[in-house]
Amino acid sequence: MSAQTTSGLSQEMSTLYEKVFLARAEYEYIFNQGAQMRTQPMNEGKSVVFTRHTPLATATTALTEGVNPAEVSLTAANVTATLGEYGNTVKISRFLSLTSIDRNNKEKIEVVGQNMGETLDELTRNELFTGATAQLAGGKSVLTDVAITDVLSVTELRKAVRTLKLNKARRYQDRIAPYMGKIGPNTSYDLTTDSTFLSADIYDNGATKLYNGELGKILGVRLVESPNQYESVNAGTSSADVFSNFVHGSDAFGCIDLDGDKPKLYIIPHTQIDSGNPAGRFSLVSWGASYVTKTLNADWLINIKTGATGQT
Repeated sequence: MSAQTTSGLSQEMSTLYEKVFLARAEYEYIFNQGAQMRTQPMNEGKSVVFTRHTPLATATTALTEGVNPAEVSLTAANVTATLGEYGNTVKISRFLSLTSIDRNNKEKIEVVGQNMGETLDELTRNELFTGATAQLAGGKSVLTDVAITDVLSVTELRKAVRTLKLNKARRYQDRIAPYMGKIGPNTSYDLTTDSTFLSADIYDNGATKLYNGELGKILGVRLVESPNQYESVNAGTSSADVFSNFVHGSDAFGCIDLDGDKPKLYIIPHTQIDSGNPAGRFSLVSWGASYVTKTLNADWLINIKTGATGQT
């Protein structure tokens, strides 16, 4: 039996790289969870148009016998999202590849994967911040009045849930909770001290798929936690940092990628000789993607802006 050589494992090695890359990147996705996910087909432009029809006024006046209902007009609003290209590249010298204890550049590939996940997650987070309806903690009317003591509380969540209900926000159809929230370590520190908070450890019986970073639920809101919470430094009173906590219903925002340019890893090894690398002195590890996040209905997406204990 002839010995198996690395040249015969090229496809297997490629598959290994993809698995390592995706596992690292997927872990970093928090803010796109619960979004309306779309893939734009190739060769159909870079803009995606969502149409939202305005509900009709209720017809509570009785009809005259034998007379048809009067005609009314339908109205609609369009929301347009435009795809953008994103990516990053790391160059690794051939000498480093041959002498490093990082066999096959596994750790370096994981770093690139993490960069992709964090980048796309941050793009989504920033759009949520831009597109959401603001709710200032402590009943404050301007951001500069939010204090360090105006923390994320059950009262603030109750207000946000009331707003979603009044705005007829579409609910998620799962048995755990109809709404979703995205918070960070600084604000979960305050919220999870409440006795009504139910940890995900309690309702995770293996039958329910938990979101990445899921903490638990409260007031009908499934809460996930991201270490990359949006922070407005020194934006509150006495230079208090202000944190964004998002609560939303289904279809409040959409995340769109492009068929043919979905988030992907690209590896060009130093053994692939071409005019750009004639002596094979380096390898390249890249990621690239076409991507956009867009708020579809600001009334269904609430940003509770709070202080946090110990964060000035």
